[in-house]
Parts: sequence; structure tokens; C-alpha cells
Amino acid sequence: MTSYRQHCPVATAAEVLGQSWTLLVIRELLHGSSRTSEIARGVPGMSSALLARRLKQLAEAGVVTRLASTGEGRFALTPAGRDLAPVIEHLGHWGRRWMPPPRSGDLKPNLLLLDICRSIDPARLPRERVSLHLRFAETPPPRWWWLVLSPEGASSTDTDPRLPVVARIDCTVSALAGVWLGHRTWREALSEQAIRFDGTREAVRNTIAWLGRNRFTEAAPKVSASNRMMAQQFD
Repeated sequence: MTSYRQHCPVATAAEVLGQSWTLLVIRELLHGSSRTSEIARGVPGMSSALLARRLKQLAEAGVVTRLASTGEGRFALTPAGRDLAPVIEHLGHWGRRWMPPPRSGDLKPNLLLLDICRSIDPARLPRERVSLHLRFAETPPPRWWWLVLSPEGASSTDTDPRLPVVARIDCTVSALAGVWLGHRTWREALSEQAIRFDGTREAVRNTIAWLGRNRFTEAAPKVSASNRMMAQQFD
């Protein structure tokens, strides 16, 4: 761990949080992941050895604690770790405001859909389990994905869940990410045919409402109003 040898609290905090992947590990724990495999799913570019080392360092710093369990390791944030929630939130808003849109090579369907599923409000989902079928044009296999929607929440899979499909979406990962991150509107993506729907008007309207947008998106009222206008076209 880097030592800055300074009295400044920023420096001492950076010694713990400034290591590679550390903030993303904390992000995953804040999302409710506890098992090592759950944390690893959100940081697929991180080796298992490095993840174990970062968790050990965070435990030594009093940011996480290891939970008693048999088999796979389980971790939870301590009060000090939970106190980082507004820091992570502010970083997200800062990154969305000041950083450029993600590069196409950095976009991965599994991570994008995981993030989308985490943000979907279960209270707005159908009462019975249904699925949305997404077909990504430009990615290596698997190109077909499904979002499983139910009152319990949303999840993604690249295996057909054999549930009623309420709508199919043909798009590129960059097009879906652009809409969801607020870099373009549904109206723009649909008019350019970067995103194409196959479903009833009601299903398209519902899908736009279900998917929502990333919470870090700037100018939320403007984006939301545009999405509502787009949905109204299918009434």
C-alpha cells in the first residue's frame, strides 16, 4: 500500500482508497454484494488474487469486515465503509458530468445490464415474471441477453429463461448505454434506428419506463421529459 507520509487526512484516506480497483470493490459492497463471487461479477477485469488482497487491505484498514461463513468468503462494510457511500455517489456524479462518454471498447453487455438491473424500481415491474429479449449486433458471443423482470426485481442472463417475452430490443451496446447514461434520448436512438423495438405500443412504453436511466445522469428532468414524450408516441 502506498504511503504518502503526510499528516493531511486526504493523504491518509488516499493511502487506503487510492489503490487500483479499491473504490470499485467498495461500490460492489455498497450495492449489496457480500460473497467474493458476487463482488467479482462487478469487477470482471480484476484477478481473484488481487481481489483477495484488496479485501484483506480494506479489512486491515477497518473499512470491511469478514463475516463468519463456511466455504466462500463473505464480507460486509463496517460503519467506516458505509460512510463512504456519499463519496462514491459524488464520484459517480462527477464522472458523469466531467468525463467523456465511455469508449466503445469499454462497453460490456454483462456489466451494462447488471448496472441497469440494479437501478430498476421493482415496484414498477409486472406482477408476473416476464422477460425482455435484447439482441446486440456488434458484440462477440453471447449476443442474445434477457432481462428477467418480476416484483422481486430484475436480473440479466444470456440463457433463455423461457418466460413470456414482452418486447424484443435490437441495438448496439453503445446505443443502449448512450440512452441509459443520458448522452442521447430514446427519441434520437429510435429515430436513428440505433435501437429498434419489436412489441406492442404498450410494451414499448412500459419498457422505456422500466429501464429508466442511470442515477448519475445530468439534467434528469430534461431526459425524463424526453423519455415521457417518446413513450407517449406509443399510446
